[in-house]
Amino acid sequence: MGARDTQKQLHLIHLHHSTFLKSQVAHAIGMEMYVRSKQIQTKEDLASFCYSYIHGYLLHNDAIMMKEIYRSMKRQDWEQLLYLAKVYNASKNVLELKRTSRQAGKRLFDRLCSIEESPILEEWSEVIQEKEQLNHYIFVYSLYAFEQGFDLFDTIQTYFYFSLTNVVQHAVRAIPLAPKDAEQVIFQMLDKIDEAAETAIHLTMKQMGNSAIGLEISAMQHKYLLSKLFLS
Repeated sequence: MGARDTQKQLHLIHLHHSTFLKSQVAHAIGMEMYVRSKQIQTKEDLASFCYSYIHGYLLHNDAIMMKEIYRSMKRQDWEQLLYLAKVYNASKNVLELKRTSRQAGKRLFDRLCSIEESPILEEWSEVIQEKEQLNHYIFVYSLYAFEQGFDLFDTIQTYFYFSLTNVVQHAVRAIPLAPKDAEQVIFQMLDKIDEAAETAIHLTMKQMGNSAIGLEISAMQHKYLLSKLFLS
């Protein structure tokens, strides 16, 4: 890997840096309810949860959408992109998850545009105009990654990795889990992330679907807790 490729990889990694993703802080994807009901108590339980989260929910939703965003941008088909945004917005059944995704998208958009000029993001802003409900994180991230020339596999793989570490970081506090155990879960999942990213390259919109109903129910239940450690 050359110096230029290494710098691009660091650029992609930096996009997800938790220091700058304020809207992602304390976001546990409904996991807290699984912890409270004692369904996640050990590192083995957490590893099982993470596998289902990546190979089920993310693979058959976000990853497919990222691939379709890339396809649309290669054709400069903004109408198709707008259609994809409507589909993705409608697929977010849980209000809390939908709201958080939009908030994260807006903050990432504002952050990137304040750092450097982005013709694609500016065009996207014009396409959605007042439809702020369509400005989800996955679209801002994918459009920017495409504009910067990042490979689709790397873009999906990095997204999976930071989604995983976000969940595991919360698990350390919520279960609680020893940092060593948390690291073992992450290392155990690295091969699974590669497998999921490779699979995503070959999936189509026809294979997009809700395969995490239990996770969404957990996020809905989380809304009614009197005290919360994390956002659902």
